[in-house]
Amino acid sequence: MKAQRFLPFLNREEEKANRPIYQNWRAGLMIPVLNVSLVLGAVALVAEFLTNGPVGVTLAYIGIYLTLLLIRLTPTPGWLRAGIIVALVYAAAVIELMTLGIQGDGVLYFLAFVILATMLYSPRGGIIAASIVMLTFGIIAWLTLSGTVGFLSPIVTPSKLADWAGLTVIMLLFSSVIIVGFQQLDIEYFKAQKKTEESTLELEHQKTVLEERVAERTRQFKAVNEVGSAASSVLDPDELINRVVNLIADQFGYYYAAFFLIDPTNRWAELKSATGEAGRLLKENKHRLEIGGRSMVGTAISKQAPRVALNVEMEQNRFKNPLLPYTRSEIALPLLVGGRVLGALDVQAVQAGAFGPQEIDTLQNMANQVSIALDNARLFQQVQQDLNEIQNIQREYTAQIWERMANKEELHYEVGDEISSETNNELEVPLALRGGIIGSIKMDSENEWTPEQRNLIESIASQASLALENARLVEDSQSSAARERLIAEISGKIWSSTSMDGILRTAAQELGKALNASEATIELNMKDNL
Repeated sequence: MKAQRFLPFLNREEEKANRPIYQNWRAGLMIPVLNVSLVLGAVALVAEFLTNGPVGVTLAYIGIYLTLLLIRLTPTPGWLRAGIIVALVYAAAVIELMTLGIQGDGVLYFLAFVILATMLYSPRGGIIAASIVMLTFGIIAWLTLSGTVGFLSPIVTPSKLADWAGLTVIMLLFSSVIIVGFQQLDIEYFKAQKKTEESTLELEHQKTVLEERVAERTRQFKAVNEVGSAASSVLDPDELINRVVNLIADQFGYYYAAFFLIDPTNRWAELKSATGEAGRLLKENKHRLEIGGRSMVGTAISKQAPRVALNVEMEQNRFKNPLLPYTRSEIALPLLVGGRVLGALDVQAVQAGAFGPQEIDTLQNMANQVSIALDNARLFQQVQQDLNEIQNIQREYTAQIWERMANKEELHYEVGDEISSETNNELEVPLALRGGIIGSIKMDSENEWTPEQRNLIESIASQASLALENARLVEDSQSSAARERLIAEISGKIWSSTSMDGILRTAAQELGKALNASEATIELNMKDNL
């Protein structure tokens, strides 16, 4: 418990989380440690041979060096390699302390033992190593001071209890500094790692959010393009509104969507199309809202501006429809074109705050496209109506012209021998012109008519109708030209006369001659007009 209070960060969860990171770091650290140990160990062996120390100590150092060389050259597991290194350093420290006492290099070896245990394991390992050092000092001090065991080198002066106590305090002090230093390093490393993980998670979250936004925006663009495609290809206003309102509900998953159009009185906004069962019932009941009344649709139309309620419970100027009890947010967008308002688009959602700036912009674009398409459809219908009226007038005029021509003279031509009607192979194809019938082609044959022959006759009939109409137009043009020419000639002769008598005579003579009249009289009489 005291160790955990001293090292508060060393709990099992954090140590477990950091374990893979430290393992990788320590695995990379052991190779440099082994390389340095082998180099320094070689120097230490040479020095040992030169000083002619005890044979047992020299053999122990050789064994330690060969063990270090073996684990460096062989593929030893990391945990085993770290344990061997720490154990060998401890063994070298004990040997050095038992050889030269506290005046030798054993203290440095023990300090290296604590450092390596802390670095290759953890600060907790450093505490255990420091405890082992304190225990080792106590045992060796007790054995040497009691005379039970002596130092291996005969030149070593036995240390006093105060020397051992001072050495223990100094070792404890240095060990504490080393362990606390590595503790702080671990703490900072863990904080940096945790912050990095949090940043990574935040980046992943932001990436996911951005991907969702891109997907949502892509879906909205797709819906807008589909609305634009429908607006450019559908000329029937009812079909266009139905397609768009269902598209909005399907693509965005809204609870309810509807289109309202202004009635001829400009007082009511009538429901033209809506989604779901509620929309069907409302349409059957001829649902309508008063323009400028207590509804978002009526307000949006009257003010010609969008109305958004992110929380319908807080919106006072709103029509609460009993058929739509789950509505939590609503938007009403006016259908504007050329400064005129045609109606409104109403969309409702079951989530509060469902209409952000992006959704409002998308729905407004759809409403604008629908407004333009509705106005174009209205103009198209008006043009179609005017065109139909012109075609009807032209058809009646053509029928009257050909009827007068038929009454004026018989337009008939036949060729071939008469065939008995008992064959029942008579074929009659109408001569159609501008939706009217100006005549027909009748043909008899002893054989049945094939489809190819029928098609040929129908094609000829169509061309004959056009040719007859062109011939009539040519004749009319020629007649008009002759009449204009005659008028010009008579007018010229009249204007060439300089006296009243000459003008009257010329007019009567030229009119009688031109019209083959037996008698022509021109009289000036102002009595009846006074």
